[in-house]
Amino acid sequence: MMQIDVSIISHLLSPICVFLILSSHQFIISLIGQLPHIRFVYTYNINQTDGDKKFQEYATVQNIFNDKQLLIGKLIKDIKLFSKQISTPMTFFNDSDEAIKEKSLKYLSKESQYFMYMNLFIETLLHSPQSENDKNDFINVCQEDCHDNDSYLKRIDKFEREYDTSTAINWYTQDTFLYRLLNKALRCQDFDRIYKSRYIIKEIYKQLKNLYENQSSELKNIQTVYRGQLMTNNEFKTLQQTEGGLVSINFFYSTTSEKSTALCFILGANEEETVSVLFEININRTTSTTTPFAKIENLSCMNDENEILFSMDCILRVDLVEKYVENNEIYLVKLTLINQYEELNGLKKLKDHMKMKIANHNHDLSALGYIMYSMGYYQKAIHYSELRSKDLTPNDPLNSDLYNNIAVTNHCQGNYDKALHYFEKALNLRIKSCGEDDPRIPKLYNNIALLYCDTSNYSDALNYYEKALNIRLTSVPSNDSNIATTFNNIGLLHHRNGKYSDALSYHEMALNIRLKSLPENHPVIAQIYNKTAGVYESQDTYTEALIFYEKALKILLQSSPGSLNYYQKALDIRLKSLPENHPDIATTLQNIAGVHASRGNYTEALNYYRKAHNFLLNSLPESHTYIANLYNNVGKVQHETGNYSEALNYYQKALDIRLKSLPENHPYIAMTYNNIAGVYKSQGTLTDALVYYEKALNIQLKSLPANHTHIATLYSNLGTVHHDKGNYSEALYHFENALHVKLKHLSETHPDTATIYSNIGPIHNKIGNYPEALNYHEKALNIRLKSLSENHPDTATTFNNIAAVYLSQDNYIQALNYFEKALNILSKSLPENHPDTATIYNNVGLIHDKQGNYFEALNYFGKALNIRLKTLPENHQSIHMTIYSIARVYRSQENYTEALNYYEKALKILLKSSPENHAPIARLYSNIGAIHHENNIATIYNSIGSVYNKNGNYVEALNYYESSLSILLKSLREDHPDIGDIYYNIAAVYEGQNDYPQALNYFEKSLNILLKSFPGSHAHVVMLYSNIGLVHEKKCDYCEALNYFEKALSILLISLPDNYGEIATTILNIARVYKSRENYTEALTYYEKALSIQLKSLSENDPDIIKTYWNIGNLYCYLGNRGKALEEWQKALDIALKSFSSDHRWVIALQQTLASVEYCGN
Repeated sequence: MMQIDVSIISHLLSPICVFLILSSHQFIISLIGQLPHIRFVYTYNINQTDGDKKFQEYATVQNIFNDKQLLIGKLIKDIKLFSKQISTPMTFFNDSDEAIKEKSLKYLSKESQYFMYMNLFIETLLHSPQSENDKNDFINVCQEDCHDNDSYLKRIDKFEREYDTSTAINWYTQDTFLYRLLNKALRCQDFDRIYKSRYIIKEIYKQLKNLYENQSSELKNIQTVYRGQLMTNNEFKTLQQTEGGLVSINFFYSTTSEKSTALCFILGANEEETVSVLFEININRTTSTTTPFAKIENLSCMNDENEILFSMDCILRVDLVEKYVENNEIYLVKLTLINQYEELNGLKKLKDHMKMKIANHNHDLSALGYIMYSMGYYQKAIHYSELRSKDLTPNDPLNSDLYNNIAVTNHCQGNYDKALHYFEKALNLRIKSCGEDDPRIPKLYNNIALLYCDTSNYSDALNYYEKALNIRLTSVPSNDSNIATTFNNIGLLHHRNGKYSDALSYHEMALNIRLKSLPENHPVIAQIYNKTAGVYESQDTYTEALIFYEKALKILLQSSPGSLNYYQKALDIRLKSLPENHPDIATTLQNIAGVHASRGNYTEALNYYRKAHNFLLNSLPESHTYIANLYNNVGKVQHETGNYSEALNYYQKALDIRLKSLPENHPYIAMTYNNIAGVYKSQGTLTDALVYYEKALNIQLKSLPANHTHIATLYSNLGTVHHDKGNYSEALYHFENALHVKLKHLSETHPDTATIYSNIGPIHNKIGNYPEALNYHEKALNIRLKSLSENHPDTATTFNNIAAVYLSQDNYIQALNYFEKALNILSKSLPENHPDTATIYNNVGLIHDKQGNYFEALNYFGKALNIRLKTLPENHQSIHMTIYSIARVYRSQENYTEALNYYEKALKILLKSSPENHAPIARLYSNIGAIHHENNIATIYNSIGSVYNKNGNYVEALNYYESSLSILLKSLREDHPDIGDIYYNIAAVYEGQNDYPQALNYFEKSLNILLKSFPGSHAHVVMLYSNIGLVHEKKCDYCEALNYFEKALSILLISLPDNYGEIATTILNIARVYKSRENYTEALTYYEKALSIQLKSLSENDPDIIKTYWNIGNLYCYLGNRGKALEEWQKALDIALKSFSSDHRWVIALQQTLASVEYCGN
């Protein structure tokens, strides 16, 4: 024989086995132990004097031959035995070919649904009528598979000519094309091949069943049968873990009553890959079984094996797995045959129901289509329905059912146009052939309505639902499942229209009907759980709603009524009853992810979304709308966690799919635009945010009723962006539109109304209309105290907003009071380290900052920062906001080194998270919806500039201010208030440099912007009038100075009469100008007015009064009234001695003045 190439053998793939015949002492003998692919060694005509006898270690005595015919006979027998054992492996999947998923042995606690559907498929085939076409299909598929094997093709021809129904088992037991092709199709669950092999499957089953019935008395005497087999290591490990559980067999299962015969089948084991197993099967404990089995030695081509053949899908319990006592290299596995479905975790009810459904399809191709649809194999479902339709005439009424099935399947795939086409074909044919009163018409109405619902044609959807319901209520019993279907779908429509109470009512009616006719774990029940949970999640979890929901569904609830429990229950059912890649499982996984996201469990949410994505990609095309929905949901989570680029990425993926598969005005496209806008808003790209919000609004106004809640939401979103851009009139316009829409279908005391009031209040606060701001926040508070618990977080938000208004009015006592109320609520209702609690700490820090309590301010800002660093991403803008606030406190303390340090930290965060020219990068609210604090790169440049300005480093200050201005001018309109603020700061630098013309230029620019954005009575306008007056005073332009000071005073006396400090300061400014003009009488009048206010608003020994007494004394001196002058100076000295040390400059100056009676200087 030829020389053997060892390299070829060593590089063979794992499943290839080598039968090695040696005719001489070759060097390969020494390498056999290193070549696991060599399973059998034979010798032929080897002279034992040729070399050593090492080959005897590998070639058994039975395999040493000198006779060629004996060698060939033994080789053929071994190949048959080995091919038989490897052609029926008990494996979950074939490790050597990941593309082929073989499932001949299945662990039913995990894969029982596959067994059930496979069994239903086979049962349908077995009960379908036999035809000549069935045989032709089988012959054709055999010829296709064996086209390159002449020997098999000859056998196929012989089968076609000579086959007789009495020879089915004989043909099956032959080691030829039939056995190999059929078992491969069954192992791989290749439904198309199984269908095309239906002829021989039915023939074998029919013959085996006849034998089973004829041998019933004889079979009772057989207690145990055996099977020898090799198992892969992985499969055997799984089998060991299954001990006490159940397994099923997918193919016709050959056993023997003789243990010794079974042991002969355990050949060619390789310990690195396979395990030798002897199965001992107890078949006598069961009194009856739905699986036929019979002795076939008289029919088998191998009649010396005492063979007993079992039909497909017999159920076996694994009783014991242990080493075989008589041979330690073999494992003994004891099994017991049981009745089908006896222990299948409640699947019996479900299978019985599915069988009833299949019976309605007459066990024909349409039944196979129904099974494929139930498994989520949509293309196969359409294929079988189309095959059945071809067998009918065009006007056959059965075509209406088939068209409906095709339409439903296309609907599931997102092929809406095709679905509507087939629904209309089905409806027209049904009406034409059976009349409009046919009881199947409502089903078609219902399906068309559901399609219209998914394409957002809600009016037509409701019209068809009502047509279906009206017919069913008058033609079928009130608990008919079809009425439940209609109730369920109307509930879905109400959910989408925002009518949540109606939706819950209809879903409840549907559930009550379904539970009377379906098993509790049916997939349809899971769908209702999902829909009910979805409505529950869309609603706020108010106490009244929760109580009502618990009463309505108390029979089904075993734990919490929360939506997560519903979704988990739905998932449990679907995992038990559906194939592992069914899209309905992905739907439930997404629902669970959604609940985790709403609870802030973002990592868990993303984990479930990933699982759902894997399910969907295995069952649907990548362009399917379901996948778009998933991308949209992942985008929401990424947005919530501050991963804005990822959020935009997923939203864009969703948008791309939806623009291709949905009408251009579909609400889902509007939803995606809205989500994209939300990300841009979070990034501070407000212009882009407005563009996408307006796109969304335009679609919603075309596709939804004018008073739909989604439209109100978009108005609110637009209002928020306009607020952030400083367009306060536009913001009010949109918020009022939102309120108008809400009040059309909600009461004035509904919590959603309170939300809009909470949005309007901050705008009035921003423009200085404080009474209106308080009015709206108090409206919101009254609603929330009535509809929510007093410790609800939303109530805390309202207290925050009220505190913000008082903070804007410098009423720190009231502001602190309301912030403390908010903090008290959050400490009871939220975890200690919740971000909302950090927000309150931040707000309290703001008050202490404004009051000059810098130590306390830093303490509260520090608490806020600690929480945010623990709970938020490191580049989150709330962290930046707190760092910015700390920097501002250090600046107020004149600790410029620390101030610069923290400003630069804040700047570093923003530069990482947003483009540099996006301003504002974020508009942050220290308390929800109220206390606005701008935090952007421009603001940081502005703040750093302020520090340099304080240090007198005017060049650096101007540099940073101009950087800030450059950014803002790229993203904001020229008259935005933020730009006015920068102009103000630049003016202050020029003033510090004594460049008064430039200072006046920028102060006036700032003033012009403020007068466009705020009322003329706004506090910022007063401040600018005063600053312009001061510059004119420094220029000795006293007339203009007085003009601006008097404007400021006029506003203060009318709009801020209680702001004594500002009024006194402005009067002192006027007095000082009159003094500079040497109009001492007028100057004295104003100084005394200022003193009167100071004595009312300050303590009588406040150091600020010293200077006023000093100036009044000087004026009396100038006017020649020295006695009065001495009296005023003495008052100043008395205060100074109480407030300062004896060496303070004021004490020394006043003592020197009083010591010189003649002194009347300035």
